Amino acid sequence: MPDQDEYTPIQRVKKAQENTVVVLGVSIGFVLLLYFFSFAAMVDRGSAVAWFQAITTGLMAVMLVYIKRIAFFLTRLRLSRRAEFRDLFASLTPADLDAVKLD
Repeated sequence: MPDQDEYTPIQRVKKAQENTVVVLGVSIGFVLLLYFFSFAAMVDRGSAVAWFQAITTGLMAVMLVYIKRIAFFLTRLRLSRRAEFRDLFASLTPADLDAVKLD
C-alpha cells in the first residue's frame, strides 16, 4: 500500500473525501437502524421523540442523496486551512474529484 506522501495533493483530497463519505454513510446507516428498532415503541408511547425521528429520517435520506457534496464541503472545511491545499481548493469542485484516479 502506498504511503500518504506518494499521493499528489488532489489525490490526498480525493482520499480524504472518500473516507468522509464512508464515515457519514456508516453513521447515518447506524442511526437509521436504531430508529427502525425504536420507532414503534416511540409511537406506541405517544412520545414527541417519534416526530423528531420522523423528521430527522427524512433529513438523513436527503443527506444520503447528496453525500458526496456534503463530504466535499466537510473535507474542504478540514483541509483548506493547510497551506498546501489552500490554492487547490480555490478552484476545485466536487465534479473535479470524480475524474481523479487513486492507485
